[in-house]
Amino acid sequence: MKKFRFFSLLLSAVFVLSACKKYEGQGGRSKITGKLTVNEKLYVNGVLSQTVSYPGATEDIYIVYGTQDSIFDDKIECNYDGTFSINNLFPGTYTVFAYNEIFNPGNNLTNNDDDYYTKVPVKFTIELGKNEVNDLGEIIVTR
Repeated sequence: MKKFRFFSLLLSAVFVLSACKKYEGQGGRSKITGKLTVNEKLYVNGVLSQTVSYPGATEDIYIVYGTQDSIFDDKIECNYDGTFSINNLFPGTYTVFAYNEIFNPGNNLTNNDDDYYTKVPVKFTIELGKNEVNDLGEIIVTR
């Protein structure tokens, strides 16, 4: 009788554990890596003067787990050389993004105060498998 009870308990545990679905998020063994580069446009009196490129040190990278919502679930800061790694992810769909800051000149008058910036996302949607590393390569944002 004890063997029957043990095997029924074991069988129940197997069914319960196999029914659990792992959703996107942290806790798995997959990861997303990449490098962020900033192309900064320098303006003088509303006119583009030059563009400089540098690693995106301390820039933020945002991640959305799954496809259910558009609000970011986590953000990380890039390393001193612009590299980043989002570790311990379950298999699933992820959206990774960073922001461009686009300069919008006002009336193009000298010393005009109506110049402004808008933020536009640079997005990547990724499908991760089990124990997978997905390298996004170089992400270029504009400032």
